[in-house]
Amino acid sequence: MNQSVIGLHTVSHVAKPKETLWMLEEHSRAKHEILRRYLSAWLPIMSRFNGRLVLVDGFAGPGRYSGGEDGSPLIMLKALLEHDYLDRMKAEFVYLFIEEREDRAERLKAEVSALTIPDTIKWEVIAGNFQEVFGGEIKELQEAGKQLAPTFAFVDPFGYTDAPMDLTASILEFRKCEVLIYVPLPHINRFLSLPAQEPALTALFGSDAWKGALELSGEERRAFLHDLFRDQLLSQGEVQFVRSFEIVTRSGTGGYHLFFGTGHETGLKAMKTAMWGVDPDEGRRFRDSTGSDQLVLMEPDPDLGKLDEAIRTHFGDREFSIEEAERFALTETPYLPTHVRKGSLIPAEKADELGILSERSRRNTYPRGTRMVFRS
Repeated sequence: MNQSVIGLHTVSHVAKPKETLWMLEEHSRAKHEILRRYLSAWLPIMSRFNGRLVLVDGFAGPGRYSGGEDGSPLIMLKALLEHDYLDRMKAEFVYLFIEEREDRAERLKAEVSALTIPDTIKWEVIAGNFQEVFGGEIKELQEAGKQLAPTFAFVDPFGYTDAPMDLTASILEFRKCEVLIYVPLPHINRFLSLPAQEPALTALFGSDAWKGALELSGEERRAFLHDLFRDQLLSQGEVQFVRSFEIVTRSGTGGYHLFFGTGHETGLKAMKTAMWGVDPDEGRRFRDSTGSDQLVLMEPDPDLGKLDEAIRTHFGDREFSIEEAERFALTETPYLPTHVRKGSLIPAEKADELGILSERSRRNTYPRGTRMVFRS
């Protein structure tokens, strides 16, 4: 088999299934758990302040797996339909499901039509290419000088040829828009040197800077590609925060990453909370992989030593507030604001290494406005 055939069909598409339905794999279970958890938090928050919300699944599939499990479109819909606060959410919700194959699009239409959906929820299944369909809609909005409603886009292709950075960038040019993108770095890493892959890789990363990885090997190459995608995503539009999460399956397989880009701390907190809330007993775990120096396995009872070290290094001998410590944990570390007290402040105060500069009623408590400083 010649190299170009390998590059165009087997490698870049990561063994696309030929059947209408296919088996659910462990890494997809993990992705779907995060999708459900995040949208359960995102929907009530965003509907409180916006009259219209858009949810896009760019590679929707048939809506169900061969074993009967829900696919991502049904998970996205049920996150709203089965939400305890559904009756209190007054916004209009628009779901756009894009699926390239006609047979799968028709199956998805049947699956969604079987659900009981209130009038406030609009949905459409389009048989077409994600880049052409949604990219075309964005172009029309831009040419008309209109805004895209607050949008959450789930981008989960087979391989990496159909999710170019310029389309991601165009989504993120609009305020209150977020993306969750699946990137199969092991496959990219393995076949990086195939000439047939150059156009797809340049489109994925938004430049040919990925070629710098060709001079590297092993873990250094994978880290280079990871960091390049992270940095490219961070440079787009309204994005202020990007975090990446490595999927770790029951078998120990890793290297597959979800990248989340948002312009708001609220979205960042909701996504990190979703990641920390996944039960590892179900075989679905995540490692925050945003920075190679801060790899943290997100478990119910984590080792918080890295958080304490990061907080002490960041603030040094400077005075700081509880709010500043919590924001630092949220935006600059893999941890949550709720980890700050247990992981750093309480142990430091018990060791007489933290001086409290504000009035309070009890030790080892840090009400809003509490100011403090680490002792040398």
